[in-house]
Amino acid sequence: MAGATFLIMTPWGRVGSNLLFNSIGQVVGATSRKFVNENFNLLRDAAAQLAWTRAFYTDKEGPPLIGCKQNILSVGDREALGELVADLGVPLIRLRRANILKVAVSQLRAEIYAARSRERTGVAAWGVRSDSEPLGPVELDAGRFLRVASHARRADDLLARFSPATRTLDLEYRQLQGGDNQAAEQVCGWLGLSVTQKARPFFTKATPDDLAAAVPNLTNLREALAASPLADLDAMFDE
Repeated sequence: MAGATFLIMTPWGRVGSNLLFNSIGQVVGATSRKFVNENFNLLRDAAAQLAWTRAFYTDKEGPPLIGCKQNILSVGDREALGELVADLGVPLIRLRRANILKVAVSQLRAEIYAARSRERTGVAAWGVRSDSEPLGPVELDAGRFLRVASHARRADDLLARFSPATRTLDLEYRQLQGGDNQAAEQVCGWLGLSVTQKARPFFTKATPDDLAAAVPNLTNLREALAASPLADLDAMFDE
């Protein structure tokens, strides 16, 4: 297998990044790879993040496929990281979800699912495995919905401005929704990797596209949005 490196940068969460991250490794059949998933959430110091990134991508003894995934809000110095990624020639994959309101709904439902799974098993599950029952319709707090939507919008804006001078592939959440390997195969082709097998999805979509089917009090959320600085996003309820 030809060698490759990549960095997946997301705005925050609920954009399908774990699905893509796992599928990349599966479709290339990589038995020798090093993937790191959002360690900047714990490694908060900007200088430490830069040192780790340089060591991670320049390890002479590393496996042929090296990649990590981070969210833009966890990056301590976005300008410096962008310059380093460009200097190292690491290809960047920016993964976003244009529908900010669905990000917010998905996040709130994920929090509820995680809390309920922790009560049942002692472990919080943030994704619905393919062999598990998804969360049914559940009411959401309108105030919390607005706060999360505002947070998601800020993260999306920051990601849009993260544009280092390196090869960049932009992917949208909708490209991952087919449940097949198309997006992962596209990424692998872009990286120059051969696709050797199909990916087996570990997780299933947790929130239906029809938000009314997932949120019984959707009208309350819509009314709260209309009275907020996010009112211009109203059409996203119906997308």
